Amino acid sequence: MKKLLISTVMATTLLTGCATIVSKSDYPVKIQSQPTNAEFVIKNRAGEIVSKGLTPKVVVLKAGAGYFKGEKYTITFKKQGLPTQSILLDSTLDGWYIGGNFLFGGLIGHLIVDPLTGAMYKLPEAVNVNLGGDNQALNIISINTLSESQKEQLIKLN
Repeated sequence: MKKLLISTVMATTLLTGCATIVSKSDYPVKIQSQPTNAEFVIKNRAGEIVSKGLTPKVVVLKAGAGYFKGEKYTITFKKQGLPTQSILLDSTLDGWYIGGNFLFGGLIGHLIVDPLTGAMYKLPEAVNVNLGGDNQALNIISINTLSESQKEQLIKLN
């Protein structure tokens, strides 16, 4: 009986990934805008619509898009009388995947389980976009989040 219990615990440990156990592969993300009640559409990296609605709203999004592939989403916001804006929401590596598998999950968790389940990636808790309106604000963005056409326009301005 004792050997069976030890074998079961060892097999469970070896056949699971740390991020899969401690973390998750789907994340609730709060979609917000200023002003509120803006329409939004979320498309995944394949261009498929995965969610839409009015801000503010919490949507559940998958962090992974396949084996060793984090998901990327394009969120487009529209509000009558204001310019349409699109932003890129990109998944990042989960700390439990990196450190947890080193300590607990081993190679199976690191190379198979967490990459297959998408638990090696995480998404932010919220997205907040200022569409203009009355509350003008300075938005700092990374050039890596711009589309190729936006980068070309930026180069033309300089």
